[in-house]
Amino acid sequence: MIAPSVDLNARCAELASGDPPFWAFCWGSGQALARHVLDHPELVRGKHVLDFGAGSGVVALAAARAGAARATAIDWDPRARAIAARNAALNALEIEVCRHAPKGYELVLASDVLYDEGAARWLFATAERGCDVLLADPHRHGAARPAAPPLACVAATAFPDVDYPVCSAFLYRLTRSAHP
Repeated sequence: MIAPSVDLNARCAELASGDPPFWAFCWGSGQALARHVLDHPELVRGKHVLDFGAGSGVVALAAARAGAARATAIDWDPRARAIAARNAALNALEIEVCRHAPKGYELVLASDVLYDEGAARWLFATAERGCDVLLADPHRHGAARPAAPPLACVAATAFPDVDYPVCSAFLYRLTRSAHP
């Protein structure tokens, strides 16, 4: 459930007819996390990595390109899963696409999902269980925030720019007790 004070549709209707799905845009946080993974391949190399709330699969594709042993894009929307699989094929990369997290993952990558209360709870619980979580978040008004300080803040803009004035992504490593 989206927190009541978060409005993701603010400019989407201006750029597309009707209300396009959220994953139809390459959000700044996804770009920032994908770039971070590509710049630091040691974070994913040889691991089974989940791209949680994957949308079009940008972060899963970066993990696959950076040497993840297995990259799995998970999203509840079947259209997003289809697009993530197509993006992988177009980029000559292998990823799995699933509705639910498979067993055996070692690292969760997530970008701009804390506006959804259920997603935030799942990520924080996953970190509390001891699984590493790398998160990119734009600090949307009304969305949950990790208690830990960010690793970095990077300039990031959605493409197309439906998210103005959100122009930054904060990168976090969630661990036990690094959340509200």
